Formats: sequence, C-alpha cells, structure tokens
Amino acid sequence: MSWRRRVFDALPALSVRGAHLRDSLRTVTVAWMFGVVWMSCISGSQMTVFARLLGFSDEHFGYYQAIGYAAFAAQLVSAVMIERTGLRKHQFLFFATIHRLGWLAIAAVPLLLKPGPAAVGTFLGLYAVTAVLSHMHMPAWTNWMGDLIPRRIRGRYLANRRMWTIPIQVVTVLTVGLILDQVTVADAPLTPQAQPVLVWAICIIFAVGAIAGTIDILLFVRIREIVSPPLLNPRRSERRGVFPALGQAISEVVRIFVDALRDRAFLHVGLYSACIGFAMSVGGQFFFRNCLENLGYSKFGTNVVFMVCGPLTAMLTYRLWGKLTDRWGRRPVLILTTIGVVFSPLGWFLIPAEMSSAGAVFRLLGEPEWIPRYFGSAHWLAYLVGASTCTLGSIMWGGIELARFNIVLGFSQTAGRSRYVAAAAVFTAVGGCLGGLAGGGLAEAFA
Repeated sequence: MSWRRRVFDALPALSVRGAHLRDSLRTVTVAWMFGVVWMSCISGSQMTVFARLLGFSDEHFGYYQAIGYAAFAAQLVSAVMIERTGLRKHQFLFFATIHRLGWLAIAAVPLLLKPGPAAVGTFLGLYAVTAVLSHMHMPAWTNWMGDLIPRRIRGRYLANRRMWTIPIQVVTVLTVGLILDQVTVADAPLTPQAQPVLVWAICIIFAVGAIAGTIDILLFVRIREIVSPPLLNPRRSERRGVFPALGQAISEVVRIFVDALRDRAFLHVGLYSACIGFAMSVGGQFFFRNCLENLGYSKFGTNVVFMVCGPLTAMLTYRLWGKLTDRWGRRPVLILTTIGVVFSPLGWFLIPAEMSSAGAVFRLLGEPEWIPRYFGSAHWLAYLVGASTCTLGSIMWGGIELARFNIVLGFSQTAGRSRYVAAAAVFTAVGGCLGGLAGGGLAEAFA
C-alpha cells in the first residue's frame, strides 16, 4: 500500500461540520493572507522591470503573455485525474507546492545568467512550468472547497475572505513599489550592470513571495479531505506499459473536452471565453510598459494604479453585480459589462506623452514636493486619468467574471462537473494564447 493511500485512509470524511468546519474555514482564510503576499510580490511593475533586465523584446512580452494563457489547458489533465482518483487534497498540495517553490528558481535567473537569449529562454521555460503546475492544482482546490464550504454560506464566506485579505494586498503592493523606487538608479538604463541593487531587490521580493506562497499551501495540510465519488468507487488499476497508459490518458482528456462540446449552449459560452481571453491578453503587459516607459509613471505609482485602485473598486462593486445577477439574470449582466469593457481603455488615449500644457497650469497652483518624489516624472493628472480608467475597467471586469463564473457553475451542476470548468479554461487558453502572440507581433512590427 502506497503512502498516498495511507494518507487518504487516515483522513477521509463524509463531511466536516461544527467546530472542525469553523477551524477549517479560518485556516483557508489565513492561508490566503499569505497567498495575497505571494501574488503581490510576483506581479505588477516589478515583473515588467524584471523582464527588461533579462533582455526582453516586444515579441518576448507577447510570448510571456501567451504562455500564461496556454497553461489553462492543463486543467483538462487535472480534471481527468480528479474524475479517475478523487485525490484532490494530495493533487492540490503536490502541484501547488512545487509551483510556489518554482519562483525561487525564477528569482535566481538574473543572478546566474547574463541578459540575453539564454536568460530570456530560461525564464520563459521556468515560467511555463510554473504556469502549468498552477493550473494543475486549481481545479482540485475548487472541487475540494466546493465540498468543504456549505452552500448556504459560500457567497458570504468568500466575500468576507476577500475583505480580510484586500488590506494585506494593498500594503504589500505599496511597500514593494516604494522599495523599487528607492533602489532604482535614476536616468540609468535597465541593465544588471547599471541597476545592481534593483536586480537584487526584485530577486529578494520574488523569493519572499515564493516562501509566503508555500506557507499558504502548507496550511492546507491540516484541513481534512472530503470523500468524493471516485474515492467511494475506485477504478481497478491495471498494469500497462508507458505508451498504452499515455494513450489512454490522452484519450480521456479528449473525451472530457468533446463531451462538454456536445452541449450546444456551452459551446457558445466557450466561444465567448475565447474572445474575452483574447481581449485580456492582447494588451497584457503592454499596459504596464506604457505607464513605465511612455508616460513616466514610477513603479510605486504603477502599482497603485493597477493593483490598488482596481481591486478596491472591484471589491466595492462586487456585491452590486451579485444582486443584479440574481435580479436580471447572468446573461444580461454579462452583456452589459462586456459593452462597458469595450469602452474602458479609452482613457489611456486621453493621456498625452507630454503633459507640459497641463503642467503649466498646475505649477501656478503649486505642486507639493512629495508628488514628483513618489510619482515620478509624469504629472499627477496622468495618474488621475490612469486610475480612473483602471477603476472603470475593474468594475466591468468584476461583473464579467462573476456572471461568467455563475454561467459555468450552472453547467457544472451536472455529472462530471469538473469537465465543464476545464473545457471553459481551454477556450480561454486558446483565445489568450492567440492574443498574446498577436500583441507581441504587433508591438514588434510597429516598434
């Protein structure tokens, strides 16, 4: 008997209730407090600067964006593993721990390799591995939490969990931005030779994020597994060679995807997911680059605009979209918010590269010294317009994600609920991958 089997023999539970449930829910919330630290450390302006230090071109940024979305396809493999074995807790812990620790290897890339094709290729390879591992554990966590959290309190619990962790995210994002601005050598190129302290600072930030993210995952060890149908009715294992077993696994992945596509209504949802995935990824990292390289945003200011203003407004309007979804239905909310997203990026076209005319007016009114110190060379009006644009976009994207998640959840109430979630992720992966490649190609062509 393997050690995996002994673990599940020792920890199965038909349900978790009472004091054990409250303790488990508190653990899930505390774990995500470490999780948002990880998320804040490995995303934002520091990611764009890190890529530039490695020698990224416009095309490489497109590859980076495409890899993140292509990895969504790994959710199909994860769905097969869940339906065959029911080992959700082990699957989540195994893949998620390696995924978070993988950022320690990513942090070491600029310390071991010089900027150039080797460093860029190594980073993209490591990032691809971590992205695949990330999507291997997501369906397992979602499936597991769906059985752990009672349906009658699920919405309130997830909203409160988000409310408790938003302040930690904001503090982390602001701290990282201030550190990066302090260690950046002004008017120096983004190279490891010209910015030695900046390189070490970003690597340390990634390492801290990896450690915090690993703590997030390991806290789930003390939460009990919930028995699922595959555990109650396990398949009889048969000895096969490597290639027959691989062929069967591929056929099961294809079967799950085809079964979902036979639902004509779901096909429309999948095509929408592909289109919206393309829309999200075609700009991707270029929004950060536009602010840092064209508009003169500081790293602190960029993080504030994208990672503080957006999440805070999305949090404040999330309950509104929930009420409208219950009253109007999922499809009207999805249509309304999608139309809003089409117009949300227009604010970026209103920010001129040179703010001289507006700057002259505001200089007459007097500008505090701390504004250029913490917000860079661009005028604060550029930050105001950018923050307003991100606020509108986040409000609309929050409605889209809520309505789309509820639509997919409606399909997933049938047998084999993980296959619909995985199939929707594949459509998103196709659209996002094509969008990332298209964005990188356009940027390179018009450079």
